[in-house]
Amino acid sequence: MKLWYGFLLSTLFLSGALFAQVDPPNPLTVDQIKFVSQPPLTGQVGVVYAYTAKAVSNDSTAIVYYLAPPPTMNFIMPMRSLVVDSATGLLTFTPTSKGWYLLTVIARSTKGGVAIRRFTVTVTGGNGIVQGKVTDTLNTGIKGVVVELLKTELTSVNQPDGHDGNGNFNDFQGEGGFLFWAITDASGNYRITGVDPGKYKLHAISPSRQYRSQWYDGQPTASLANVIFVDTSAVSIASFILRGGASTRPKLTISGSVSDTLGVAIKKADVFFVLADFALNTNNTIDDFRKYFDVNANISDCKLDGNSQHVIHVRVDSAGNYTASVPVGTYIAFAKAQGYESEYYQEQSSLLLATQISVQQNTTGINFTLAPLPPVVLGAIKGNVTDSSSGVGVPARIIASRDRWSAADQFKGSRTYIVDTDSLGAYTLDQLPPGSYFVFALPLGIYAPAYYSNDTANTHWKKASKVIVNGNTVEGITIYVHQLPVSANGYTGISGMVRTTNAMAVQGAIVYAMKNNRIAGYAITGIAGAYTIDGLAPGSYSVSVDNLGSNESASLTVTIAYSTTNAAAPITAAADFSITSTTGVSRGSVDQPVQFSLSQNYPNPFNPTTVIHYAILRPGIVSLKVFNILGQEMLTLVNTYQTVGNYQVTFDARSLASGVYFYQLQSNRAIQLRKMILLR
Repeated sequence: MKLWYGFLLSTLFLSGALFAQVDPPNPLTVDQIKFVSQPPLTGQVGVVYAYTAKAVSNDSTAIVYYLAPPPTMNFIMPMRSLVVDSATGLLTFTPTSKGWYLLTVIARSTKGGVAIRRFTVTVTGGNGIVQGKVTDTLNTGIKGVVVELLKTELTSVNQPDGHDGNGNFNDFQGEGGFLFWAITDASGNYRITGVDPGKYKLHAISPSRQYRSQWYDGQPTASLANVIFVDTSAVSIASFILRGGASTRPKLTISGSVSDTLGVAIKKADVFFVLADFALNTNNTIDDFRKYFDVNANISDCKLDGNSQHVIHVRVDSAGNYTASVPVGTYIAFAKAQGYESEYYQEQSSLLLATQISVQQNTTGINFTLAPLPPVVLGAIKGNVTDSSSGVGVPARIIASRDRWSAADQFKGSRTYIVDTDSLGAYTLDQLPPGSYFVFALPLGIYAPAYYSNDTANTHWKKASKVIVNGNTVEGITIYVHQLPVSANGYTGISGMVRTTNAMAVQGAIVYAMKNNRIAGYAITGIAGAYTIDGLAPGSYSVSVDNLGSNESASLTVTIAYSTTNAAAPITAAADFSITSTTGVSRGSVDQPVQFSLSQNYPNPFNPTTVIHYAILRPGIVSLKVFNILGQEMLTLVNTYQTVGNYQVTFDARSLASGVYFYQLQSNRAIQLRKMILLR
């Protein structure tokens, strides 16, 4: 980033023909400028595209000028027909073919400030119209529903070199999927114009938990969705009736307690149950929270401990107990109290490793144990999450993990600290013990995650720059993030498993799907190590995994498509990974687990033996038991004191009949349960 930015500045200063009236700036008086206008993101073939760029300076005496990159700066992908008025900022070009056009506008002031805006324009060739209404079951219009229109046919718009044959450079080479979308008005109406002729699938994304999102017409998945045909001779009508969502279902009761590590009740603790998809910014086949955040992040409360409809917050009573009323769903739960370190359920400190709780019935025993803050001078990290193209702040969840893989740490373990940014991307992580930290941003919306790095936007932990905290406040930690390309939109995907070389499931790893060196989509592995990258267009992708503390694995190439026999159906691909740990040097060595976990047995189904792996985060009495489907205890595999570490047990089931069994791991107050199948 710094190298590119420096080269850009030097090029600008040498462009005397463009800025003959501007003297080289005095570094001590350089102002700050930023863009305040938003560009249109769609265009049509043969129709002039126009955007008036507007940038302002913090110096009222500065004059701002605009330009397009010089033709010699090929890495900015110039367009032959692109024109920018240097005084007014009016940018125009006439697209000659369909595709995705990466545009760049540069603003420079007479005081030396420079701002850069890059954005992608989707250019279509048709003038079809799709419109309709989204209502509830009482025929009342629903405001704020995002209606997406996804083409079912393969779209190929580029030549092999990435140009469209007319001098215009498209930002996503090869095949891609066109996406059109609109938001319903106060009456529930929507209208999508400029649509290419062809077959499409529609997806209505609910703005709240009051309604369930759906595919047209009333279907839960893309593969079942009805297809509509769009042409230029008539308006296509497609309406939705959204039925009740999670908030309309009967609420269930969850209860538990919050205590310290000595078992003493914490009287002023807060407990939060956060819808898992909301917490992790997922985009599954029905509910697309990335689109939700993209539309609502600046107007809604998106914080984990905020007042959103997706967050249930309760305060414990004087005995440290609580009772929460929670709709059916899957949640991530955590507790916090002043003077203590926050904890996710089952003694986890990381959002990515948090145990997800499936609420299907009234549940008790969801307890939390909070450790006191260490008696040392605590520090803080401050910074921003910024769109690497536009410079605009991006709301995100910030995760700072204390390094235990490449540096000694006086605090045992691999503690992680989490905070949300504000709506402008600014954050403060406080109460940090001394140490070096990897700082990670999980952006809310259509962005790829990234680590802090002092020279570029970075998605791999090994290339990240560590932040050293020692009782001080470290400021200016800006994390640059990239938008996912619009040309990657589709309704197929990639799924698989991530395990260690000894078959342990890896939770919290980030799996990336890349095309032409750009991240097209990503997913986070769950407790069983499984992941699914949804919402991709057909094509070939390079898939890789990044997991904090693990060596990077080789990428796999997979191809996904829409069925040739049934154009409506997606064909997904699988990519499984086996990763290894680094050679750490800290007290928390690579043999020390980062979470309490019980992995899926392997093989499964099995006959007659299988291996069970588990990890213990704190020393204590450990039990591993096997139960039948009626809940009757069949065997005890482990019942002894064990120290922190990774363990494995071989289970011999020769004495048992074929069927479904459950195995339960318990250590201190943490419990996990899994299912296995004995098949003779």
